[in-house]
Amino acid sequence: MRFGFPRGIRPAILLAALGIGWPVTVHGLDCGLPFPAFFEAINEKVDPTKRAVDLEARAALETLSPIVFSGRLVSIRHLSEPDTGIELLGFRDVKVLRGALPRSRVDRIAMVAYDRWCDGGCAHRPLEWAPGALLTIGVSPSPDKVSGDGKTLYRGRVDGQFGPCRGGPLSPLKLMLLTAPAEEIVRLKRDYPPRSHQ
Repeated sequence: MRFGFPRGIRPAILLAALGIGWPVTVHGLDCGLPFPAFFEAINEKVDPTKRAVDLEARAALETLSPIVFSGRLVSIRHLSEPDTGIELLGFRDVKVLRGALPRSRVDRIAMVAYDRWCDGGCAHRPLEWAPGALLTIGVSPSPDKVSGDGKTLYRGRVDGQFGPCRGGPLSPLKLMLLTAPAEEIVRLKRDYPPRSHQ
């Protein structure tokens, strides 16, 4: 099976590649994340359009979070000063799609720390989602506390964390990777390895 995208998905992938149209807007922040040019095609005879799609998928695969779940946002708790924007998000009806969230598998609840970036401050920039939103989120493991500015802001249950560079709501491309056959993931990694830096 080869990785392909329906026509209706392709414009969304292009927007994702350009950083347009997703809930988290980042200005003036260089995350240093891999992009398609970080990888090379082993087989140069592949159709250029196919190669471009594969390279987009390869870059997205590299940044796919180790833990992914879907759930309904039910609470937002501000943990820091309004200008810095560290939030504790509560989810219910959680379904773990990738990785492990042991407590969430039992009670279908997830508490997630979100350290957002706001160019010029977060005081006048409302959160991108409101309670009731159904989201598919990528997160990284987290200890049961949230810290910021060198101090502990919260102690209690924290199932995962994400920020402006890693994690957050999945794009259509990453959602497709999440459900892609294992052999397709192996093919992308094999046919498009990272470029060697000499």
